[in-house]
Amino acid sequence: MNIEEIALKIELLQRQNLSKSAEITNYTQSALTSKVKKMEAEIGQAVFKRTPQGLKITDVGMQYKNFLQLITQEYEDFLQTISLEELTTKVNCGTSHTTIKIYGASIVHALNMNNIPLDVDFTVESSNSLNEKVHNAEMNCALTSKPIKIYPDLNYDNIATETFEVISNDKHIINFDERPMITLLVLSKGCMYTRTIVEWLKNNQIPYNMKEIKSVSSILDFLQIDNSLAVLNTKLIDLYNYSNIHSYRLQQLENVINTVFIYKKNESDDPTILQLKKVIESILEPTREVR
Repeated sequence: MNIEEIALKIELLQRQNLSKSAEITNYTQSALTSKVKKMEAEIGQAVFKRTPQGLKITDVGMQYKNFLQLITQEYEDFLQTISLEELTTKVNCGTSHTTIKIYGASIVHALNMNNIPLDVDFTVESSNSLNEKVHNAEMNCALTSKPIKIYPDLNYDNIATETFEVISNDKHIINFDERPMITLLVLSKGCMYTRTIVEWLKNNQIPYNMKEIKSVSSILDFLQIDNSLAVLNTKLIDLYNYSNIHSYRLQQLENVINTVFIYKKNESDDPTILQLKKVIESILEPTREVR
């Protein structure tokens, strides 16, 4: 949890004046403008209205500010409940973009609710990059889809089976036989879902360009454009209550991906790694059957 970043967001949303916030925080106004844009990209909606009188917080911005204040208060309450002697063990765990959106909050919640002294620092990258970093001992473990390259010094414990969907707006259903130019919307260019659909498009000689979008909720807006496709984890679609979409059942496209927990073989008896793995397995247990 980056509490300093959260505090900065609260400052911007409360003050609604980038010039004054710049004076207080020692950031430049242009840097704060970039942070506002990044904040709006993260949640997929505007937090400010730009008016002749200056910035005015939107209803969404107000809800987001209240949410951040609640997180800050709960974090402070948590710190007060532990003594200085009860130090936590820090674990650097890698996840894919999809994994962190679906399971990240649940993992942290489970650790806190069960008073497990693990401070998990998530790194979000592509499956293959995370796999290589665990191999190079740059991080302790990773929870991601099974990467292409397998290292003999790592354990790859299959703990869930996921499915993904290829979708479009139901008003813009694509006829692949006509081989139109496709705009492929993805959360990560390096994820296994993306690699699978890209391989299918190439095999079927369908031209495409790719657009990486970080905000899951904004993908629906992009699907309003003709010949736009998105490839998303099935649970992610359900989580965001996607509507007005058409799901494709494409021949010779395998839409099942294994989710694995990756860690060093010489750490097989490490209680920290095994404790985190046990927590993750308890969350993913209902998902082990293919939908």
